[in-house]
Amino acid sequence: MPEAKILVIEDNPFMRQLLVSRLKANDYGVITATNGQDGLIKAQKENPDLILLDINMPNMDGFETATKLKNSVETKSIPIIFVTARGEDKDIFKAITELSSESYIIKPFRPEVLLDGIKKALSKRKIRRG
Repeated sequence: MPEAKILVIEDNPFMRQLLVSRLKANDYGVITATNGQDGLIKAQKENPDLILLDINMPNMDGFETATKLKNSVETKSIPIIFVTARGEDKDIFKAITELSSESYIIKPFRPEVLLDGIKKALSKRKIRRG
């Protein structure tokens, strides 16, 4: 049985597959979405333990997606880790303070950084669930 179920919302096929492979290799269950709208639907339907979310996506960017997730009763408690190429301070500030994300990982990243962020976010969620 997987350690946790993680929803990956990423429009880039290469990056999405890279994340999926890394997560499955570490015994996580994985659900994928190729855009924010699909991600919202899957988050409500699947109730993942954690969401990995890109910012630069067409139609609905990651910030808008995160806002909708946080404003929904069904998904507001799901922790979010942004995994993005955007490394500007204003983006990091918005993600952490305004959207209460658990972490902000800038691409390219070392796999250990991603896995460490995931473990920390999931352990916090278990404590909150109690």
